Amino acid sequence: MRELPKPGNETYIYVRESGEGATIEEALAHAMVRVFQSTANRLGQPFDSQKVKTALVSGTDYKTISQQYDIPVNRVGVYSTQLKEGTYWVYVLCQVAAMSNVEPVWDRVGMNSGTANWVAVIKSAVLPGLGQMGKDHFTEGLFTLLGEGALVGGGIACYNIAQNQLKIMTPTANANDYYEASRKYSTAQTVSYLTWGMAGALYIVNLIRAYRVQPKSSYDLTFQPSFITTPYYVSPSVGITLRF
Repeated sequence: MRELPKPGNETYIYVRESGEGATIEEALAHAMVRVFQSTANRLGQPFDSQKVKTALVSGTDYKTISQQYDIPVNRVGVYSTQLKEGTYWVYVLCQVAAMSNVEPVWDRVGMNSGTANWVAVIKSAVLPGLGQMGKDHFTEGLFTLLGEGALVGGGIACYNIAQNQLKIMTPTANANDYYEASRKYSTAQTVSYLTWGMAGALYIVNLIRAYRVQPKSSYDLTFQPSFITTPYYVSPSVGITLRF
């Protein structure tokens, strides 16, 4: 995904931005900063727009910045015009990361943030696996919920068996019944403790996973604005993608 997009490859997203400046170079720098910023938002990458703007205005090549921030951008077109004396307006058309690997920022906004991670932890604390499901890891969340339920239920069942055997262990019970009930009581009590311990361990792992797991796309349709360019034309388009 991080390779620089190739001109003429229509599987990439095309971004058009504009910038204004006292010179063509300054206007171009402003436009490129906007391209980098929008692409960084799509990728969830940290980006210092002011630092990049200063670098571009000073003459740093945009490809160097692309490598520095790990934001794949390839400029395929530039159009400039002079609005008035000392003021220029520049439009740029760029290819950015592959369309199949990038989802627009408005699709999953905030899903990688620390706040969203803690919300997932709270959900999984209330119901194990719910936080993972909220991040579209439905299978993991479901198995976590079923596993936690099975362990807790098994622990309760073994505890009840132990209590029933304890009722048999009375002073009036004969030796054989007392011995058999004592053996079953000890086994059931041990298994219940082990099962509850495993349930507690799974609960803690569930909370850690809810915080750390990265969100992924679910079964849904998304619409991605883009530009398709060929040697003969540039055309705006909307890509419709089913993610699963």
